[in-house]
Amino acid sequence: MAQEKAITRREAREAIVSVLFSYEYTPEKSAEELEKERVRDLGGREDPYITEAVGGVLANLTEIDGLIERSAVGWALGRISRVSRAILRLACFEMLFRPEIPTLVSLDEAVELSKIYDDENAYSFVNGVLNRAMKSDEVARVARG
Repeated sequence: MAQEKAITRREAREAIVSVLFSYEYTPEKSAEELEKERVRDLGGREDPYITEAVGGVLANLTEIDGLIERSAVGWALGRISRVSRAILRLACFEMLFRPEIPTLVSLDEAVELSKIYDDENAYSFVNGVLNRAMKSDEVARVARG
């Protein structure tokens, strides 16, 4: 029997963004239910990072959204597209709570996801917000350890 191919970190990030995006549209469903749906979409392949990141974003949403609002100069959180908001939340979670992931990796992955899943101008907005977030005191503290 062939061994199942592991989920790449990109596939995990895509699943996380999908769950975070869906969570805003279907508050009657739990994050766990939405995550199970994404695992089904991935052919039953699971990745503990999906569970950790979704839970981490939701548990720290106030702090993450605060960083996004301070970094999205002139933009209220509610004006940011839901796709960009999900992508930004994941990237900020990684920057604030996953110091082993280089902040530039989180930024680059977020920009690539926004190129794929949001409108054609979203990636430059995401890039600008995350560049400002990277320079914030909160992220700098995490990066220094």
